Amino acid sequence: MDISELCTARFLLTFIHIVGYGLITLNTNVACADAPNDLPNQFRSAGCGTLKNGSENFLPDEIFVNGIKRTYQLYVPKTYNPKRSYPLVFRWHGHGGDGLSGGLGIESFAGNEAIVVGADGLNKSWKVNEESADLLFFDRMLESIEMKYCVDRNRVFSYGFSVGGAFSNLLACERGDVLRASAAIASGLAGRNCKGKVARWFLHDLDDNVVPVARGKAARDQAITTNGCSASAVDAGNGCKRYQGCKKSPVVWCESKGYGHNIRGDFAPEQVWKFFQQFR
Repeated sequence: MDISELCTARFLLTFIHIVGYGLITLNTNVACADAPNDLPNQFRSAGCGTLKNGSENFLPDEIFVNGIKRTYQLYVPKTYNPKRSYPLVFRWHGHGGDGLSGGLGIESFAGNEAIVVGADGLNKSWKVNEESADLLFFDRMLESIEMKYCVDRNRVFSYGFSVGGAFSNLLACERGDVLRASAAIASGLAGRNCKGKVARWFLHDLDDNVVPVARGKAARDQAITTNGCSASAVDAGNGCKRYQGCKKSPVVWCESKGYGHNIRGDFAPEQVWKFFQQFR
């Protein structure tokens, strides 16, 4: 059992030390507010220790990027503790959606364990080239949230569907020195000169007639090469396989049939959160 489990359960640890003629008992109450302070300072954002409140719902926020007002929806757990560093998950909707669109509900499985951002695309979409202003939008959101809240800078994650999945792939390449892991559903290849190794999770349906599965495989193959994986893979369950030789930055490919171009809200959010959870 690790410190976080002790913290969640609020166990009372009792250490008994035999000294001379009797027993000396030391009771140490492991507090949730204190345990996460063991995280190295370089991974704790500037907002750690700043008094802020959480909420049960996403709340709107805004920033300016190149003189244009950009908006996003921010979910901070109701039990938010400013002394504890939280993983940060960015959600990227598909074409025609917004930051509150359904299907990417990873917060339902993360619960009180993560801060989640539902970004709003300009004209309800994303630009997925290396000159995209949406890359700067990501940078500005990350900077703003890290200044206000306590973020574990070593656990910044990205998760998207369709064009949002392609944008998540772009981030994994162009912001590979910032992201720890990315997940993309029904996505395509984006980005060329990747920076760093980012753990990658993909889901694509063989019957997708909007984004052909070949485009998803191209993004997967780039990740395999970038992360130094081998061509061999092992069964990871649920129609997924995990490529070998890249344990620290794994690549997982999940394939389905009969769903078409589908966000898979019945499957993906839980599986993506499980994937992200392994990185601590």
